[in-house]
Amino acid sequence: MTPAWILERLGKHHDRAPFDCGNDRLNEWLAERAGQFDRRDLARTYVAVRPGEAVVVGYYAVSSHAVRYDALPTDQAKGLPHIDVPVVLLGRFAVDRSEQGKGLGGFLLVDALRRAQHLAEHVGVRAVEVDAIDDAARKFYSGHGFIALKDDPHHLFLPMTVIRKLRLPPLA
Repeated sequence: MTPAWILERLGKHHDRAPFDCGNDRLNEWLAERAGQFDRRDLARTYVAVRPGEAVVVGYYAVSSHAVRYDALPTDQAKGLPHIDVPVVLLGRFAVDRSEQGKGLGGFLLVDALRRAQHLAEHVGVRAVEVDAIDDAARKFYSGHGFIALKDDPHHLFLPMTVIRKLRLPPLA
């Protein structure tokens, strides 16, 4: 059975022009900034394409980041030193309108969590962090176990302890 989508690191051969997720900021970032962020080692963008095609139908970008200790919920801060906590930032995340409602968002999220888990085996990573762009995005992430940080209800994170319990397949 052929998979519906293939995930690849963003490259010059990917066609980003037709991408439209319904949010101009996310569309523009993919079209104009994702390549720059990659070249400058600021973020890595992974794109979903249909098999045999190069048109981007979904993407996410990840980078290293830190969450302020005082933003952590009390139960998550317990026992930690009072330092900024290292995380993987899921900085951009979008699905083209043509693929919305078909499971691509979950497919992309699982891949991002697998990458974060892989990194956490090699460097200190406490969680995956997101800044949900709107209430619909907050609901999506909350539905996948992300919890709000104390500084903003749209600022969410998923601890590595939870990600490990998902028993996701390792990266190939």
